[in-house]
Amino acid sequence: MKIRIPILRILNLLPLIFIVYNCSEDPLTSDLDHSGLVIDTLTIYDINTQNYNVAPNLGTNERLYLGNKNGLDIPVSFIEIPNSLYWSFPFDSTIVVDSLRFIVYSKDSLLATSSTPNLFFHPDSQFDENSSTYLDFSGFSNSEWHDLGRPYLRTNSDESDTSSETYGDYLFTELVWNIDTLLTVLSDTLDSNLVWSKPDLVRSFAMQFVNSDSNFIELFSEEATTGDRDPKVIMYYRLTDDSGDSTIIVDTSKIVYSNGDLSIIEPSEVVSDENFIWLSNGLGLRSVLNIPIAENFLPLGSVIRSADLILTYDTTLTSLSYNVILDPIESDSLSVDTVNVYDSDPYEALGYPYRVSTDAENGSCILSLKDIMQNITLGNVTNLGFKLIANEKNDPFESIWFDKGQTMRLEIVYVTNQ
Repeated sequence: MKIRIPILRILNLLPLIFIVYNCSEDPLTSDLDHSGLVIDTLTIYDINTQNYNVAPNLGTNERLYLGNKNGLDIPVSFIEIPNSLYWSFPFDSTIVVDSLRFIVYSKDSLLATSSTPNLFFHPDSQFDENSSTYLDFSGFSNSEWHDLGRPYLRTNSDESDTSSETYGDYLFTELVWNIDTLLTVLSDTLDSNLVWSKPDLVRSFAMQFVNSDSNFIELFSEEATTGDRDPKVIMYYRLTDDSGDSTIIVDTSKIVYSNGDLSIIEPSEVVSDENFIWLSNGLGLRSVLNIPIAENFLPLGSVIRSADLILTYDTTLTSLSYNVILDPIESDSLSVDTVNVYDSDPYEALGYPYRVSTDAENGSCILSLKDIMQNITLGNVTNLGFKLIANEKNDPFESIWFDKGQTMRLEIVYVTNQ
């Protein structure tokens, strides 16, 4: 009995050994040099471009901004606090709300109270995170908003592990406003209906500098973290529990996170230079590219191995790893100009899987167009042009200028029949 088990194991391995032996002893012997296929290349330089301007919206940016920097004016930043079950707590006889704190976060260890903005409150929603721009807020005034003044600052350091080398290192600064005076209006039930029955009900806060045009501040937006540094309201309260033989009072708190925020960025002037492809989130600068190719621009049956759009730029004008996006245009090409500022991008794009992005590094940007080019040759996609934009995660105060000279080209490597 002791010998049968290993014998069975060996017998089970025999089919696998047979397969491996036959695979290894019968290699592919075909000579691909005589297959009738050849590798060829095509380089296209005749690429037409045109810059256009879209009013900047940075609703997905990981920062909120306020003030003036690099020719951009950010007069106001909005934060939206949503409806929540917690706003009903003042109507619960077992709960006593002690205080409310509105908090945003900064990475500036040298931040001083004198350089912080005032916080304002309005009971109704005032903006759309995904579409609002400075064009919607021309002449904006906070005169009908409740002024909550400046915050007090609270610095946070790493105290998680006393044995760590980072123990005591600076982490972030909290800007904290006392908003106790808003408890009644934040808990307003409107028509005597409980607030949780109105899921779309929101409250808007706004941050603005009051007495200075020279200050600039950068804060974390709701996009930056998974909650720990999101803008928020913290409600501190006491809960009375009479369920047992004695009354127990518990001090605790609840958090209402923001569900939208947006910095209103206004360029000082509409700018464009047709000698360059100029991209900038803060300025709202984009470009449309027309590459003169159509169905069957390659020999019939060709398979594209690579198709790289190569752009070059001056590294002294752009920081490292500036990310750009190229997206094929879905609708018929429009005639855009460099004077108008569009409310939204006039070009609808195909998006995934043809949208590509890459970092511009060391003076060049190489975007792979292999998939879209192969589908153009097959007639699956019509070439209506491409729009080139800056990734929204880029710093809005930085730009990139691509050269329009002979360095701009599309290099295609393909396999075809002789």
